[in-house]
Amino acid sequence: MSTGRRPGLVSVVACGTLLVTLAVGGCTSAGANGKGTVANTGTAGSGSKDNLVLGLEADIPGWDPGKILPGSVAWASQAVYDTIFSCDEFGHVKPDIAQSYDFTDNNTKLTLHLRSGMKFSDGTPVDGPAVRAALEYQVNAPGGKSFLPGVKVSSPNASTVVMTTPKPKSYLTTLMCMGSGAIASPKYLKSGKLDQAPVGSGPYVYDRADSTPGSVYVLTKNPHHWNAANYPYQKITLKVLTDRTARLNALKSGQISGAITDASTLSQLKSSGLTALVQHGQWAGLLIEDRKGKIVPALGDVRVRRAVNMVFDKAAIAQKLYQGQAEPTSQIFRKNSAAWIPGLKDPYPYDIKAARKLMAEAGYAHGFSVQIPYLADFGLDAAMPVVIQGLRELGIEAKQVTLSGSNALLDMLSGKYPVIFWPLGNHGDSRLSIDGTVLPTSVWNTEKATDPTIDRLWNTVLTTQGEKSATAQKELNQHLVDQAWFAPWVYMNSFFGYDPKKIELGKSTDLNQLAPQLSDFR
Repeated sequence: MSTGRRPGLVSVVACGTLLVTLAVGGCTSAGANGKGTVANTGTAGSGSKDNLVLGLEADIPGWDPGKILPGSVAWASQAVYDTIFSCDEFGHVKPDIAQSYDFTDNNTKLTLHLRSGMKFSDGTPVDGPAVRAALEYQVNAPGGKSFLPGVKVSSPNASTVVMTTPKPKSYLTTLMCMGSGAIASPKYLKSGKLDQAPVGSGPYVYDRADSTPGSVYVLTKNPHHWNAANYPYQKITLKVLTDRTARLNALKSGQISGAITDASTLSQLKSSGLTALVQHGQWAGLLIEDRKGKIVPALGDVRVRRAVNMVFDKAAIAQKLYQGQAEPTSQIFRKNSAAWIPGLKDPYPYDIKAARKLMAEAGYAHGFSVQIPYLADFGLDAAMPVVIQGLRELGIEAKQVTLSGSNALLDMLSGKYPVIFWPLGNHGDSRLSIDGTVLPTSVWNTEKATDPTIDRLWNTVLTTQGEKSATAQKELNQHLVDQAWFAPWVYMNSFFGYDPKKIELGKSTDLNQLAPQLSDFR
């Protein structure tokens, strides 16, 4: 290009979802001048393969681009829809529908320069007006109302789209890699038949005739896709296998070539000649929600919160509770993300005596009582006794409150509970984790606690890019650690089992690290 933009986009959510990433969980790839070049990685795939058969742990939520969920259920949407950008596991932007961008006006104006010649599967052009209409649909979708509030979209010409935000939003580029950036044909979006036959510009086309909704979804390769060589399989078959044992048996018998598994299956995978890809997208521990002491005054004292951190033997928890498939941590942010602090020594090592001393200094030598919510069927059974016993060391009586029914998650997040134990997503773009976990608008900040230091640092994150943003994120992380807003235990491993004789899979580039991206399969 000769327009002053650097060619290409190099490098840079609803996301921490209600299961493991209910909060969206920065990207430091854009230059300090706000001009984005996307590293064009070329076509990594070569040759072609016949049919990639994968197992889904749940049915897809349909084809509505405004209802895309993360994880393996996103494979279907990844197949049929392109996004504005694509991202790697840390949110570094790569080209997709947009080949380059300008981020200006204090990170409130994102100008997208579109790839030419693209078409939807119905033959209509993927041009400025079409992308504008599709993005306006996303803004008004349920996820958009949470993550794209107040966003305005315009298209000054066929090759350009402009997005403006009412306030600085430096990670808007990352959101455009996720479901919020999925682009569907405007004609399809207006049809009112969004769950029948999706119309996108993605690397595959939905084969409605050979599919059985709720059971099997078949997608055939789109030979006209701009990056078709990066998708070697001629066909993708997605089989819904909600039962964990059924998925494992299908994998062992060769009925499928890959599926999400867990630590309990590792020995069976190995004995069957299968491989497990390890992903690192979650942390487990306590969210000390009542940081201001509104419900339990003791928790408003940082010495009490620090004492809570010190009664859990993280190394033992990693080995025993998580079967060695976890790593102790004092940080909630993913390793190697912008907010993560390399070499940070745990300021709260396991030391019950020192913890009790802090409690006494704070005036709570005899402890207090606290309610902690518990949800059945969410894998918390083994962890809750550890929580209760650890707090008992400080004289804290943890009363387990069992929640059930369709509103259990909402009840847990209602602000009634001063402490919550939960495995939470830590996104590759740590700005998403701050947004979804730390801010007073965050779903996981149930008490809506505010902090002037966090406010100041977050403003820097929103209005900068690159090293300035990364530095502010690390300072924010350090402040969270110092103030003991959380009592993290471990980074948890998650697993994707696959047959190495059928699939080449080097790593997962999923921003959420829940399942490999469709483009990761070779």
